[in-house]
Amino acid sequence: MATDQSSEYEGTHDSNVDQSRRRFLGTTAGVSLAALAPASASIAAEADEDTITIVHDTHFHGRFRDAGADDLNIARYYTVVQDILEDADNSMFLGNGDDIAPSLLGLEYEGEHMIEALNYMDLDAVGVGNHEYDFGADVAEERFEESEFPWLVANLLTDEDEPVPGTERWTTFEVGEHTVGVFGLVVEGFHRITDYPEEWQVLEYVESSQEAVDTLREEDGADIVVCASHVSSGVHFTLAEEVDGLDAIVGSHSGVVFDEPQIEHGTIISEFGDEFAHVGAITIDGEGELVDWQRVDLMPEFWDPADEVDEYDEITTRALDDIEEDEGLMELYEEWQVPLDDELEQPFFTSETDLNGSYDNYAVETGFGNLMTDAMAEVGRMGDIDVDAVVQNGGGIRAETTYEAGEISGSAVMETLPFPNEIEVVEVTGEQLIDFLIGEQRPHPSDQFGTQPALQVSGISYEWWGHEDDHGIDDEWYRDGDSAIANVFIDGEPIEYDETYNLASNDYVIGRDPVLSEAEVLLESGQFQGPWVLSILEEWGEVAPEREHRMIRVDEDLGSAEVYDNDDTVDLEFAYPAGGEALLADTFRAVIRTGDALEAHDVSDDGDTVTVSFDAADLEALASSVDDPVLRVFGEYEADNDAWDYGFDIPTSDGYDNLKLKASADDGAVLEAVSDEDEDDDPADEDEDDDPADEDEDDDPADEDGDDGPIDEDDEPDDDVDDGSPGFGPFAALAGGAGGAYLYSHVRGDEEDEPDV
Repeated sequence: MATDQSSEYEGTHDSNVDQSRRRFLGTTAGVSLAALAPASASIAAEADEDTITIVHDTHFHGRFRDAGADDLNIARYYTVVQDILEDADNSMFLGNGDDIAPSLLGLEYEGEHMIEALNYMDLDAVGVGNHEYDFGADVAEERFEESEFPWLVANLLTDEDEPVPGTERWTTFEVGEHTVGVFGLVVEGFHRITDYPEEWQVLEYVESSQEAVDTLREEDGADIVVCASHVSSGVHFTLAEEVDGLDAIVGSHSGVVFDEPQIEHGTIISEFGDEFAHVGAITIDGEGELVDWQRVDLMPEFWDPADEVDEYDEITTRALDDIEEDEGLMELYEEWQVPLDDELEQPFFTSETDLNGSYDNYAVETGFGNLMTDAMAEVGRMGDIDVDAVVQNGGGIRAETTYEAGEISGSAVMETLPFPNEIEVVEVTGEQLIDFLIGEQRPHPSDQFGTQPALQVSGISYEWWGHEDDHGIDDEWYRDGDSAIANVFIDGEPIEYDETYNLASNDYVIGRDPVLSEAEVLLESGQFQGPWVLSILEEWGEVAPEREHRMIRVDEDLGSAEVYDNDDTVDLEFAYPAGGEALLADTFRAVIRTGDALEAHDVSDDGDTVTVSFDAADLEALASSVDDPVLRVFGEYEADNDAWDYGFDIPTSDGYDNLKLKASADDGAVLEAVSDEDEDDDPADEDEDDDPADEDEDDDPADEDGDDGPIDEDDEPDDDVDDGSPGFGPFAALAGGAGGAYLYSHVRGDEEDEPDV
């Protein structure tokens, strides 16, 4: 996620976008800061000299406070940590990495502030995380060397088989009567997700962990061994099963919050989240057995305790008002946080809708994703380039909160786009763009967070699917393994394989993707995403982002619908979804390639067939608004999990409570049906029911069931456009220049899948 921050684009520079805003403060202050960890009730079983209490999980992302609650901060977190440490006879405080970035503070100070804070908190050790390398290996080494505690990682080595500079692979501590060995572990995809030198090594999890455990026990005399983990939660169960002699795994890469520690094959696995909402601790004896544990939840005034809190005596909640802020950390807060607040906490623009900067951006199209990618498209002005499309990795949107409609501060945008990623424009073919979209998608069942497109886009619209079996997916879908997309449009027009398009993204995505890294670079803007997007939004002044059917999830493609005209409505009929248990009628709508949509008038089913009715006049207006509208019906349904052979309930993705179906409608058949309705409504035809010619029509076998029968699709000309994909609303329009209002086109009907955009 790092970039060469010294590079500046030397071409055309728009005076409305000040490049100096890449850093909002010209100098950085250096002072010491405080530690992080939650306060808690005293250890339930009083520790004696044969037990060790380990307070764990930092994972601060370079922040001094929660993105959605200012009072939930590092100073209160550390007060809670100290309470737990002081209650135990023998104790340790271990961090698990991702402490330097990503955040506004991380971007501004490149982690200097966090080293001050971590040193103040007197941690025993911290496991390296991937975000320690957001600013490159040189900055990471500098931060490690500034630390008064060891950074540990067992599975990273240089090309000369040495620990990466500034770190140790493992170390030991004398705690009470015991020697405790600690090692760190990071995700194996380190090259792909960090600015980690290509020639340096990333070792396999089990092999490196076993080497660490054996060395700590046999050579260093450890009688207890703990992993300060920064790997995904699911990997812990493999480590527990396959690594001999590992007593405990604390923390993770996933930010998971356990209700209680789990014991697998004799290994304790304890994960209590990240940042400031939870503090966790385990107490173990000299044999590495779990004696006690606790979790403290720090509760802002407007948060409700989780329902399960009362199930465990070991889980306690503490109101923030009742937690005293650590004075030393508050001094650091004043030094590092307040200057940025003074610059950025003022309103920069106004939004008519909520802005969802949470992890939903991995899984579902959001209004914020649409807004920021549209703003990125404006980078073309720097090189007199028309940007056709924009792609943004979902993991680059990191506020973990939703900002309510109204005045939006500069810090809200900067916290949401905290990486030092510069915007670039590359030239790609339609085929390359399709390959990229498929490659980004995360299919079931390999991704623990559920199937997701993992992107936000501008100028592009498409349907996406990711399951291990077909459920109706056919050759009209572009696919690679368990990932597939269909009906890809660029600015509402069908994508062409051999056509070239100007695609904007950030240099992290472009540099690491096997497709985009081969594309010709047309523009290196020198602009970080956060400052650039904020400058454009300040220029626009007023925004109203909504979801526009840019990315539509499809779990079952039910093929072509039969089209019936029926009094004042037009009915589309298709098969009931094989993996469905119940339809959700209020989610059904018709969508055309431009992204415009129409809510269904009525939805019914008989268990075998689904009938979706639309107002005939409204459907005609929608279908005739563009040539070749590529009309499809989408709707949600509850999953029949017995029909999906995953071994777990779906959907598992953030932003989705249900699955989604698609049925395609022949454009000509729809237009013929609505034109028939127009004829039926003509006053000149009011008395035609008595006409003998009409009696002959009523005897037509096709009309035996009392309606006008399906429209014969064979009577219509062939349509070269594949059947269906969400359309894309108009690109951002500037009304009145630099103070003008930027308003998204509104689709007809409610947006699907999630209320917060």
